[in-house]
Amino acid sequence: MSETKARETGCTCKVGPGKFEGEPAEVFMAWQQATGGNSDATTGEDPAVEWLRAPLNLDADQEVVKAARDYGYCDACIEDAGQDVRGGMALWEDNQGFVYARTFQTRKGFDGALDEAEAEDEAEAEDEAEGEGEGDDE
Repeated sequence: MSETKARETGCTCKVGPGKFEGEPAEVFMAWQQATGGNSDATTGEDPAVEWLRAPLNLDADQEVVKAARDYGYCDACIEDAGQDVRGGMALWEDNQGFVYARTFQTRKGFDGALDEAEAEDEAEAEDEAEGEGEGDDE
């Protein structure tokens, strides 16, 4: 959240270092939704990317809201979480455990990025299948 927006909303977040360092409440809440099985798609393996289509409705699960509060996000940021995301969100965790997100402001942009990621997964699966079949001719 920008400093200006923080002043406008009265942000009092106290999120320390860790997995969501520097990330807004919407990333934390979306990650909780995705790891709870509520993502629309998963692509890739290293890292796996979780895809959530808008509307995100991040406050629909009160367990997620409670977890965000417990983690240090303030009520203003929790209430505002995901409201500006019009297309969807892609989330992933790096090999050091930090979570990152990419937001999409249009459904077209979200769908295009998801289609591209799924096509990459299919191409990798085909390459692996071809590689496995090469030694079978002997």
